[in-house]
Amino acid sequence: MRDIIAAVSALIVLSLAAPAWAGQHYSSWSAPGSAKAGETGQTDRVQKLIDELNTLIDEAEKARAADPIFLRDLRDLARGFHRPWQKLVLVDDFGDGEFTADPAWTVSAGRYWVERNWGLRSTVTAARAAPREEPRGKTSGRDAAISILGNILNQALGEQGQGGGTPASAEPEFAAIHSPVPFSNAFAIELEMSSWKDQGRLELGIYQGAERITGYRLAYTPGGPLELLRVSARGVATIDSSRQTLTLEDKKTHLIEWTRGVEGVMKVALDGKEMLAVTDRGIRDPFDGFMIVNRGGDYIVKRATIYGVE
Repeated sequence: MRDIIAAVSALIVLSLAAPAWAGQHYSSWSAPGSAKAGETGQTDRVQKLIDELNTLIDEAEKARAADPIFLRDLRDLARGFHRPWQKLVLVDDFGDGEFTADPAWTVSAGRYWVERNWGLRSTVTAARAAPREEPRGKTSGRDAAISILGNILNQALGEQGQGGGTPASAEPEFAAIHSPVPFSNAFAIELEMSSWKDQGRLELGIYQGAERITGYRLAYTPGGPLELLRVSARGVATIDSSRQTLTLEDKKTHLIEWTRGVEGVMKVALDGKEMLAVTDRGIRDPFDGFMIVNRGGDYIVKRATIYGVE
């Protein structure tokens, strides 16, 4: 019982500290591997504490060493801090100045390069981007879905016809890059990014298959909501969109956290604030990789991290 009380005390301290973490809006630049290594160690310690607490709760239940209601409430509290995503699948801060190895990224359309001390960058001329029928801040989920599917199909056709993307003589309408790293159906993605132009759209995608069509897409449009879509050979479905419109063109680094639990519950947070929470079981198999698509914007990805489950 003394061990349980000690574990509860530690968990209460963590719960009191949580709002401070959530209120931290921006990530400051740091040397590769320094601050993030500390944060990773802290996350590991928290998870170890939760695992030990759950073990103690199991033992207390078997021995009937505490009130069942108290143990149930304690388990519910611990569940709120549990992270099932413990397998590190991909991490890249582009500090080595390249993106072709460890981990490997492949550009399938447009151009990407590493901006020193900033990260992976791509710029697409707005005039070449597909026209938007909706005024700023009112982009519909249907238009975004159609545009995303068109991007994917154009990308696939371009690779088949040109052996790697857009012809050199034509300026691309979008830039796309992907990393073929397999991970589980449940995942946690952390992406630190900055936006430098008040136009275009950024799409983050997880995909299945070599064609990279089937999967989920998270789309950000300046002045519009975050949109979560399911893409398959049968079409595109808008799963959910944020109630709040967003404008991230402050040239500061923002943190996007996208998680999916084993039961299909997906959540998206921006700078610690939850923007989306929805359950979708339309795709149940593991994923084959992660992709980034820039349509008409100027974006820098400072760091990308993906966790899966064992």
